[in-house]
Amino acid sequence: MIAERMIGKALGKGVFEISKEVKEAETEFGKDNVINSTIGTFYGEDENLSVLKTVEKYYKNLPAVEIFGYASGISGSNEYKEAVKENVLDIYKSSFDKSYIGVTATPGGTGAIHNTLKAYMDCGETVLLPEFMWEAYKSLAAANGLKYDTYTLFDGNAFNISSFSEKVLKMAKNQHKVLAVINDPCQNPTGYCLSFEEWKAVIEVLKEAAKYAKVILLNDIAYIDYDFRGAAKSREYMTLFNGLPEEILVIMAFSMSKSFTSYGLRVGAQVAVSSSKKIIDEFDTASTFLCRTSWSNTTRGGMKLLSDIYSDEKLLKEVEDEREEKIVLLEKRAEIFVKEAEKSGLITCPFRSGFFVTIPLKENAKEIIADLKSQKVFVLPVIGGIRIALCSVPCRKIEKLPEIIAQSIKKFNR
Repeated sequence: MIAERMIGKALGKGVFEISKEVKEAETEFGKDNVINSTIGTFYGEDENLSVLKTVEKYYKNLPAVEIFGYASGISGSNEYKEAVKENVLDIYKSSFDKSYIGVTATPGGTGAIHNTLKAYMDCGETVLLPEFMWEAYKSLAAANGLKYDTYTLFDGNAFNISSFSEKVLKMAKNQHKVLAVINDPCQNPTGYCLSFEEWKAVIEVLKEAAKYAKVILLNDIAYIDYDFRGAAKSREYMTLFNGLPEEILVIMAFSMSKSFTSYGLRVGAQVAVSSSKKIIDEFDTASTFLCRTSWSNTTRGGMKLLSDIYSDEKLLKEVEDEREEKIVLLEKRAEIFVKEAEKSGLITCPFRSGFFVTIPLKENAKEIIADLKSQKVFVLPVIGGIRIALCSVPCRKIEKLPEIIAQSIKKFNR
C-alpha cells in the first residue's frame, strides 16, 4: 500500500533507540555504573539536562498568546529574522556590502536542511556529504528523492581540500548542479573546525565549479556558539561569502537547539547569502511555499524568545554569560578526553571544539560496540567509527572512558 518512493526508507537504530537500552542498564546497575556517551544535548555534571536558566525563566513568563498563538507570517516574524541575522552575521555585518540576505524560519536546523534540499535539487540528483557526518543528512536526502556521494573529510589533521575539490568539480561537470554540505564549525560527529585558510580554499573550489554549474553551499552551523575560539573567530569565515559569483548560493542552517538549549522548541532558520537580489527573492518565495506545505509555520514562542533576547542587551548578556559557563565545562571535558586518549593510545579524528569527538574504526565496529555495551558503556555508531558525546558525560566518567574504549578496540583490532 505504501508509495513506491517510500519502499526501503527506514531509520536505523539511532540514539533514541539506544536510549531505551541505556535506561534499562541504569535501572539494573545504577546510573553511576553506566556511561552514556550517546546523548547530543548538554547535560551537567549531575547527568541531568542542563538548560540556560535565563532562557527557561523568560520563556515560561511569556504571555499565553505568544506561546500558543499562531506565528505571524509563514516564513517567520520580521523580528525573528532580524534576531537570526544578528546571531549569525552581526559581528561582520558591514562585510556583506555586496550581498543580499534572506531568512526563513524553520523547525530547527533539520527543517532548514530539508527545505534547502527540496528547493534546490531535483529527484534523482546527487548531493555531496562529508565522509563523517550527522547521519540524518542521508535520510533527508532520501526523503527528497536524492542520492548522495561523500568527500573524504580529513587529510591527516587537516581538511581534505583535494577530495572536496575532486568531488565538487566532477559533480559540477557531470550534473551541472552542485549542492555540497559542510557542517562547520564544531562538526558533528568529529568536533573539527575549518581554519580561515581552509575556508578560503573551499571558496576557491566553489568559484571554479561555478564555471560549469550552479553551486549551493549548505553550511550547517548548528553548533557554532560552542566553538572554543569565540563568537568572532567562529564567524570570521563568513566574510568570504560576500560578493561571490551569482552562480553560487550559500545557505546556512541555523538552530536555537544548542545555542539556546531549546531542543524541543524546534526553532531554526535558513540564512541565504547571494550577490543576486533575484536569487534571494527566489529563495524567499520557494522556502515560504515549502514551509506552508510542510509544517505551516514555526513555533511562535520560540521565535518570540529569540527576538526578545536580541532586543534587550542585558538579557542577551545574561544568556551569553550562562552559555560561556557551559563552554568552559565542555572545554574541560574535551581536555580530559584528549589527554586520556593520548595516554591510552586511542586514536581520534582531529578535534577542535564542540559537543562530540569521533574514534575512527575501519573494522569490527559492531563487535567493539557490543563489547563496550557489556561493560555498560554506550556509544553512538556512525559511518566509519563511533561518536562520543562530550556534551553529556561528566568529567569523572570521561576520565576513564578513553582507556575502556582503547582496551575494547585492542581486543578485536590487534
